[in-house]
Amino acid sequence: MDKQSKVAIFGGTGMLGGAINRRLQSQGYTNIVTPSRKNGFDLLKKDDVDRFFSAEKPDGVFMVAGLVGGILANNTRQADFLYQNAMMILNVVESLAKNSPGTKLLYTGSTCIYPKENPQPINENRFMTGPLEETNKGYAVAKGMGIVACQLYRQQYGINAIAAMPTNLYGPNDNYDLQNSHFIAAMIQKFVNAKNDGTDLVFWGSGKPRREALFVDDCADACIYLMENYDSPEIVNIGTGFDHSIREYIEIAQKVFEHSGEIKWDTSKPDGMYEKRTDIAYIKSIMPSYNPRPFEEGLKEVVKVDFGIEV
Repeated sequence: MDKQSKVAIFGGTGMLGGAINRRLQSQGYTNIVTPSRKNGFDLLKKDDVDRFFSAEKPDGVFMVAGLVGGILANNTRQADFLYQNAMMILNVVESLAKNSPGTKLLYTGSTCIYPKENPQPINENRFMTGPLEETNKGYAVAKGMGIVACQLYRQQYGINAIAAMPTNLYGPNDNYDLQNSHFIAAMIQKFVNAKNDGTDLVFWGSGKPRREALFVDDCADACIYLMENYDSPEIVNIGTGFDHSIREYIEIAQKVFEHSGEIKWDTSKPDGMYEKRTDIAYIKSIMPSYNPRPFEEGLKEVVKVDFGIEV
């Protein structure tokens, strides 16, 4: 894939898709298409996907679309997360095989595909080696099935499909709905609310679990690099190589927002998986320049871009 290639982004209106679009343009790509429901394209409708690939035949497609959410949404809508995420990727690979076999596909899964119990950090060979975390099993199974689909369609049909496993993402254009957002976005929104109107800061669980948080532009750059340079069925982690406890993230946010008020903990709520720090040795062997930014730096950028707050 080169700068003149036709590139499609499925999920181009979302946080990661938007970042990939932004970063592609900054690198000189000019022929980018971002089909979405706003213009009548639905990945859950196979006819829509078939029509797109029959007509467009892009050189590359970033499949970063999906139904996503935080621990509450994942745990209460398990069947929805299973069905929708599974059908989207199956429609894509089946249509590629039939209508556009020369298109290269980059599919993004998630580090939740790994078992609940893991040696830390988690490397790629832990996939399908143990039971999953129950609170997001539907999403994890669908994403894992997408990986297998990429591998099997590569094997049977010669589709050039690669799969990347991003860790928890945050950044501009995140979902800040407190009912279904991921932890970092929800934390940011709660701090913004507290800054604006003095809302109490209440967080779920004990604060002890540890999480990675990767700035979305750093993930987008890695995805583009893989699309340009990687061609193998083995999955690739895209993480940070470092993590913080939930409490430590909140302490960093307190510093950034200059918040000195009380932090409350609702210990009746679940913690989720205790730790899932990804091993990034493989991505660094492929992309030696890969160097994700510290959380405090990314947090300041998000607060500035999405909320207009200079910190």
